[in-house]
Amino acid sequence: MRRFLAAALLFGAFVCPTEADAFDCPVLGSHLFQAADGVEAPAERQRQDLEARAVLARLERTPIIFRGRLASARYLSDPRKTNTPFSMLVFDHVEVWKGRLPNASVDRKAFIVLREWCDGSCGDRPAAHWWPRGKSTVVGADPNESADPSKVLDSENRRVIHKGRVDAVMGMCGGGPLTPAALELLNASDEEVARLKREYPPRRRD
Repeated sequence: MRRFLAAALLFGAFVCPTEADAFDCPVLGSHLFQAADGVEAPAERQRQDLEARAVLARLERTPIIFRGRLASARYLSDPRKTNTPFSMLVFDHVEVWKGRLPNASVDRKAFIVLREWCDGSCGDRPAAHWWPRGKSTVVGADPNESADPSKVLDSENRRVIHKGRVDAVMGMCGGGPLTPAALELLNASDEEVARLKREYPPRRRD
């Protein structure tokens, strides 16, 4: 599994809030792949394989994958005054499977900034209301590439809403807990991963 993670999430490979549909999020879908010449399989099997191949492609494009338990979550911006509030999610018992979270090696924690789309409806919900609670979860995220990684700037309101540690970020179109399909692929054998890549390459562009 670790070898696959080292070699290998985006929208569709994660359990994401349905509010993200308000954005035109790019999706690596099964329509971007095709069965290679000579592959013979029932139509339903090919459909399942193509969906798995698309999830695999999303997994390969995610910079950071870690496992941890959500310890706390709080809003950084007022969810009643914006459609795209920021939250700070703090995970403990963190184990990094792909990418780098340097601070996690010291205290096994990860401080993740989440920005989501709520359409003005988050004011009545707790932060990270859609997140699995009370159990260890496998998560995908992106590096914090801010010019000042110790600050979070709300560009909508043009003000700093957090000063302190930020290990990684999750946007409205990517990142979050893995879907069951993605988890299955993380546990797939190297041979199965190689088969999907071999039998279902990217669709040719004419």
